Amino acid sequence: MTELVVKPWRVPGKERLYVNKAGARGDSVAWLDCKTGVVTVDIPEFETLALAKVEEWCRSFGSHVPPRTVRRREEKKQPAKTTTAPVPQPRTEVPFLPPMREEDDLARNLPGAGLETLVRQGEAKYKLLVRLAAKLSRQRLGDSSTLRGLEGEQFVGARLEPLKTAGWRVLHGVPLPSGSDIDHVVIGPPGVFTVNSKHHPGATVWVGDKVVKVNRNGFPYLENSEFEANRTAKLLSEWCGFEVPVHPVIAVVGAQKITLGATPGVTVIDGEQIAAVLPARPAVLSPNRVDRIFTIARHRHVWSQMGKRSRKAR
Repeated sequence: MTELVVKPWRVPGKERLYVNKAGARGDSVAWLDCKTGVVTVDIPEFETLALAKVEEWCRSFGSHVPPRTVRRREEKKQPAKTTTAPVPQPRTEVPFLPPMREEDDLARNLPGAGLETLVRQGEAKYKLLVRLAAKLSRQRLGDSSTLRGLEGEQFVGARLEPLKTAGWRVLHGVPLPSGSDIDHVVIGPPGVFTVNSKHHPGATVWVGDKVVKVNRNGFPYLENSEFEANRTAKLLSEWCGFEVPVHPVIAVVGAQKITLGATPGVTVIDGEQIAAVLPARPAVLSPNRVDRIFTIARHRHVWSQMGKRSRKAR
């Protein structure tokens, strides 16, 4: 493996940190502008190692360095043979993604991860004998609505499993800064789907333009799902460096009947059918982009930035 070395460089008004290949004349792999926080990557194949070196230095010596962004050098353009309009290029500058620790990997989450934590915290409040009795009888202790929601998320999570064999990526219980979470984030050729599981055993569900009625009681499921998908699209697009299409989905579990009285911007489906409905949409992402989005989306740090002020390219 090629060894990389870090070399600070300063002149009046400028301060940089160079990451070079080892040796008297080691080539520059990347360099950090300590005034702006921009990391310019010169050799793409060493990007991960170079960024790790930059972060290590910043933690030890560069407390004043602004939040990092990454700029990759564009390949030299060939002279145009004809005078055609320029084609818009994807952004080459994205926020800096820190190294992922084991606890940051959301791909380790099981379906219902967020609610499972709430249930376990609630169970701890019961006396030991009560907990033992519940365990022996295979019953869960806690609020009935929370337990019902957990069961719904686990049901939908199980139905999403077959998509993985077809190259799709699935995350569960994606935490948000508000303290809530996204039940499931599904990534595949048609784009990204933010899936909310709604468990209504034996209920009659009616879907309108603006509201979902469960046994004639209205719920703001559509508005909440659209808001969540829009924020997710903005977040992932910023971190990936290209536009990421995100579709909001409500997966209803256990309902006796689902009636579509309108066709809202949110897809409302029977949770049982989710693995068949999502792949039916037209493909818009290449396998490489699916993998790139998954690499970004599985990192807990990315979601902690949702709703914060966007860092525009410098």
